[in-house]
Amino acid sequence: MIQNAALTDSEWVLIQIIWENQPCTLRSICNEVNKKHAWSRHAVISFLKRMETKKTIAVQEASPHKLYRALISKEETVLQEAKDVLDRAFEGNPMLMVSYLANDKAFSEEELEELVQILRNGKEAQHDATDT
Repeated sequence: MIQNAALTDSEWVLIQIIWENQPCTLRSICNEVNKKHAWSRHAVISFLKRMETKKTIAVQEASPHKLYRALISKEETVLQEAKDVLDRAFEGNPMLMVSYLANDKAFSEEELEELVQILRNGKEAQHDATDT
């Protein structure tokens, strides 16, 4: 899979639809897009062509409609995007990012408890990896 594709905001909207529904037709993509955005069919086609050029999606000539599939992994692409934001905005410091979010009250009490559990599980996973 091709990674580090540097997706635009519009391409993120489309790739998420494709990840959830692939293979999908242009019509199904447009239907999903139009639930939140007022994009023309022509705009969607332009974005999809650009994504095909970037090799983030593949277009399969099928009858009666073309089918669109992702060439990039959701997990790896989201992780890379998170790392890029972390590097750009927080100098690569995850604690700085969490601090900003916590101070902005971006977390509910439930989410804070979940975050603590995620951190504990990550610490255990790191500990287990160093033991082997």
